[in-house]
Amino acid sequence: MKKYFLPLFLFVTVQNLFSAAPEITDRELVFYFSPEYNRAFNFCWDISAISALTLNNRYTVRGGLAPGMVGNTPFLKGFAGGEAALPFNIPLHIGLNYNYNSLPEYEYHIHSLPLLASLKWDRAGGSLGVNFRFTSFQSGPPAFEPVLTVLVYVNIINSDSVRLGLKIANFDDFFYGNFGSYFLNFNSTVRLNEKLSLINEIDIRQSGSIALAANFYGFVYRGGVVFSW
Repeated sequence: MKKYFLPLFLFVTVQNLFSAAPEITDRELVFYFSPEYNRAFNFCWDISAISALTLNNRYTVRGGLAPGMVGNTPFLKGFAGGEAALPFNIPLHIGLNYNYNSLPEYEYHIHSLPLLASLKWDRAGGSLGVNFRFTSFQSGPPAFEPVLTVLVYVNIINSDSVRLGLKIANFDDFFYGNFGSYFLNFNSTVRLNEKLSLINEIDIRQSGSIALAANFYGFVYRGGVVFSW
């Protein structure tokens, strides 16, 4: 009897997750500009666009693209992934993403597959997981390394119109850094109406763009708009 318990449990769990008909419950578009100063490249910047689609208030699919410049060198960042809220009494989410970073001029490419478990309360929360990272440089073979991925956040103010928060992490939407390369993030969101919000963020980082250096500090500003409907 015991050998049938696990398959039966998995079948019931999957059936509960997908029994409801798919319904789009939220849509979001985010656009922002991110100038950055660091000691390796002085001035860097990127323009980012992110889209998100939520089904049944439980499943979220997200993707984004961020072209920009590292000093005088063009670079490209992008990601795509999904997340599911598990049917428990706590706000536990499981997510898997694909993340790409590239400096084409130097044939430098990073492919990341982060698997994350997240707890998301209104006032605080965090994420913990493993990033399976493949790095290649010029014609060399890709180097594989698993990297511990951590994020902790606190929302000091979280109302319908304003959110003011603090975050410590070694990754963001477009880049997953080395273990120990944490950055401090101050963020705010001002909701102008039901469909439009303004976002402002400041990062204090330990490493430069694309993690090519790790013994200095950089500053990143991120400002933009969020469209929700």
